[in-house]
Amino acid sequence: MSTILDLQPASVWHYFHQLTQIPRPSHHEEAVQQYVLDEAARLGLSAERDAVGNIRVRKPASAGHEGTPGVILQGHLDMVPQKNADKVHDFTRDPITTQVHADGRVTADGTTLGADNGIGVALILAVLADRTPVHPPLEALFTSSEETGMVGAKGLQGGWLKGHYLINLDYEDEGELCIGCAGGVDGSYTLPFSTRAVRMPGYRLLVRGLRGGHSGVDIHRLRGNAIRILAQVLVAIGAINIADLSGGNLRNAIPREAQALIGLPDEAAATAVREMLARLAAEIRQGLAQDSQGLELVLEPAEEVTQVIEDAQRLLDVLRVLPNGVDQMSPSMPGLVETSTNLAAVRCKDGALHISCLLRSSSEPQKLDLADPLVRIFQRTGEQVFGHRPPLKAIHAGLECGILSTHYPHWEMISFGPTITGAHSPDEAVQIDTVGRCHQWLLMCLQALAEGEGKA
Repeated sequence: MSTILDLQPASVWHYFHQLTQIPRPSHHEEAVQQYVLDEAARLGLSAERDAVGNIRVRKPASAGHEGTPGVILQGHLDMVPQKNADKVHDFTRDPITTQVHADGRVTADGTTLGADNGIGVALILAVLADRTPVHPPLEALFTSSEETGMVGAKGLQGGWLKGHYLINLDYEDEGELCIGCAGGVDGSYTLPFSTRAVRMPGYRLLVRGLRGGHSGVDIHRLRGNAIRILAQVLVAIGAINIADLSGGNLRNAIPREAQALIGLPDEAAATAVREMLARLAAEIRQGLAQDSQGLELVLEPAEEVTQVIEDAQRLLDVLRVLPNGVDQMSPSMPGLVETSTNLAAVRCKDGALHISCLLRSSSEPQKLDLADPLVRIFQRTGEQVFGHRPPLKAIHAGLECGILSTHYPHWEMISFGPTITGAHSPDEAVQIDTVGRCHQWLLMCLQALAEGEGKA
């Protein structure tokens, strides 16, 4: 059975393997930052870390190309930590276990893979390590905590980087060029509640088996939101003795699981509820996408319930009416979501229900001049790689390019990358053959820029 170290291009997969062995959830990036600094030193390249954890590595141009405009290769070092409920994994301590599948994918074992954006980072490191390509002056920018608010991009200082072109490697559809993205804001809501004392047999109502996914690029796929479904089910079964509610854990992931601790009079009542859950699950599945038909509604015995939420119906009503999903599609780009909300996480704590949402929206993407050097070079070389002219796209997700441009408004920027599916979920996978083609495409573009095509 092959491993990722058997894959080609060997240098890219070597670096990706190294990254999988270093725990790197957002805000726990010290070890991976040090790895990049140490690797730069090993390669004889200058490197520096700034106050917010961004790392800049500089590689001189190939001989004879020192005078060409510089290029910045950019990716983020952190990853989204998501796992299946039955998976024991500490993202701050444990490495990622990778699996190579016969259908040409690489996944993790019950967790996110970290290909977002580990594959992009590995592509950059491979370019830095390779002495054979022809390239202009290079700077590699590895940003911090992108997944939880784009901390590194926001904290980047003007004047720290000298290049003219920025190539972002955080896009997830091979053969396309991304020229626009969505912005996002966090929504946090707190609903105080009081409790009353009871003494009842406890049962845990579980919503599980949903696909989840990225709260931007997957928001339109009808995969179901476990929190919304939990509220719907609790209302349908007439649950009034609710002791606890929880679901989801990341603002940028569609919740796959949610649960409630409820009190029921006896086992006979529990049996009746289980019968209702079977009917409800079948009804709800009818409104879900094919890849979310694994939805399960389960009632399990739990600890005794000694206090329940007063006016729990009010909380359920809020969860049922809060915006969730697609609000508006783009009028100018068919198939592109323009505005959406992800009902991301709920918790009962300190006498209140705490609700977290992520709201995304985008204005009409910037209309680039197709004669701009970076676009022209990527489309010309892309046609050689793929046999067709790569289309220009926008994405309903956050890329750092928009924020970076506020610090460096003169940059010409573009984003591309290999095909990654299921980002921000344990289903995350990278398509193996797309990695090699993206590596080839990147080297061809760098050579064109080094040879002065960007000056035309």
